[in-house]
Amino acid sequence: MRLIILFLLFFSVSTLAQQAPQRPNILIVMLDDVGFMGLGAYGSDANTPNIDKIAQQGVQFSRYYTAPMCGPSRAMLMTGQDSHQVGMSTLVESLTPEMQQHPSYSMEWQANQKTLASRLKTQGYQTMVSGKWGIGRTTKNLPHRFGFDRSFVLDATGASNYRETPYLALYKEVKWFEDGKRVSLPKDFYSSRDIVNKMIDYVDEADPNKPFFAYLSLQAIHIPVQVPVEYIDKYNGVFDQGWDQMRQARLQTAIKLGLVPPSTTLEGVPEHHRKWADLSAEEQQYWARLMQVNAGMTEAADHHIGRLLQHLKSLGKLENTIVVVASDNGAESNTIGILPVNPVQDVFTKIWMKSLDWDHDFANLGQQGSLASIGPEWASVSAAPFNLYKFNSSEGGQRVPLVMSGPGIKNLGIVSARAHVSDLVPTLLAYSGAAFNVNEFYGRSQMPLLTGQSKDVWGKDSFAFETSGNASLYRDNWKIALIKQPFGDEAWHLYDVVKDPGETKDLASTHPLIFQDMLNEYEKYANEMGIIALPKGEHAVKQVAKNAIKKTLNDIWPKVLVLLIILGLIIFGFRKVKQKAKAKRAKV
Repeated sequence: MRLIILFLLFFSVSTLAQQAPQRPNILIVMLDDVGFMGLGAYGSDANTPNIDKIAQQGVQFSRYYTAPMCGPSRAMLMTGQDSHQVGMSTLVESLTPEMQQHPSYSMEWQANQKTLASRLKTQGYQTMVSGKWGIGRTTKNLPHRFGFDRSFVLDATGASNYRETPYLALYKEVKWFEDGKRVSLPKDFYSSRDIVNKMIDYVDEADPNKPFFAYLSLQAIHIPVQVPVEYIDKYNGVFDQGWDQMRQARLQTAIKLGLVPPSTTLEGVPEHHRKWADLSAEEQQYWARLMQVNAGMTEAADHHIGRLLQHLKSLGKLENTIVVVASDNGAESNTIGILPVNPVQDVFTKIWMKSLDWDHDFANLGQQGSLASIGPEWASVSAAPFNLYKFNSSEGGQRVPLVMSGPGIKNLGIVSARAHVSDLVPTLLAYSGAAFNVNEFYGRSQMPLLTGQSKDVWGKDSFAFETSGNASLYRDNWKIALIKQPFGDEAWHLYDVVKDPGETKDLASTHPLIFQDMLNEYEKYANEMGIIALPKGEHAVKQVAKNAIKKTLNDIWPKVLVLLIILGLIIFGFRKVKQKAKAKRAKV
């Protein structure tokens, strides 16, 4: 009788265990500086079949918003809170002296800061990250302190894809860490390949009977754009027609794909954008090649993402894995040292590049030592059909790709509902089965949308962004935005970004009540978040340059002082010798 009872008890427990829902694995893939039309599913010329498949199997967002800078976006991605709430209001590189005195700009997390990793860890998840981290001050917020069991990270906003070399004159070196300890890169390192290899190792080391959360954060396609030459040559001729024609073509592609309505028109480009026809044949060849590097690097990233997905499939884990692929902000327009800025900055940049063996040589584009970047004109193509790009609170700076698929996510195709980067934490926590207080987060769970129970989780409610003075607030189809110099007039404007996603028609004067009400709501947001307004004429790009020059001067002044002392001693010695010779002649 006892044996029968034990058997029935064992059978009941086993049956319940089989019936209990299996918690999904979670994989977030973060791409860097990929504009809205930077992936194949969004109309790019870059070949991205693995990412496209995720879009085809699940959900592809056409109104997913982030901050226009990487650090704040990544902080929100990890916490589900507004960047100001967690001290990550801008980049360390763009901090002003006043900002450094305020807690919203501390760039350091409190020891008890919760992240998606720490929250999932309490639910029995194994947590791992591989790739760029770049949240706050170097070494202060390393992932092993905030819930990650395993971590291999670049703790910087960017670096070479082949070596431990910074891309900004603010730094002498970049630092990689594994589980909180400084490590060196192998001599044959390439970022996308090796970052994925490390993640594969972490997955293989994990307990196969427990769910995992993996955060794969690639350097692609941040400055410098670099990739093996075979990927570059795949795109020979693709970009030869130039940026003016291709921006127009991207608009038509976006309309055809259903990413934007037929009413969409393009805003004009800034005055400093060059016309393709005005370039010489050699210049056209150079800039077309740069975009080939960019597309090739995107394809290489997709290839290595595909290797990870295939590995999960071989382990029998992919079917139970939620896969999220997104970009941290819009396309990068900066060209470090390629195009002139001002005489002082240009001289400092050339000196710094020479010291670290960076070049812009055509024959070396995309290879080791190449500080390649696509520039503002191609960035506007990548961000099409939207206005401007990274660093700006325009649609081109904040509206980026997001695709998701996996268990519990319906195949909905393109969805036009709004999504905020901070939505991802509560969304993924909901899928994990973890209990949480919705008031803990700035973001909202998108699970009702992803399961087909709701068409929009934000409805007519608002959300906002602010980074170094660039500000925006979204409500339903409306948006107010203030864009700082050098690309904006530093005044607020009102747009209907559903009918006019190109932001070509300012409706502030025709809808004054809506405009004022949204301005009032933004002021309330700014006060709650402790936002420091930048003076007119000051902006993040200028501040980064100021900080870089100041840092360079601080680094080199001891050497300059030594040289001046040596020069002074030489002059003094020469004068002494001259005086002695003169005295000797006088005696004679």
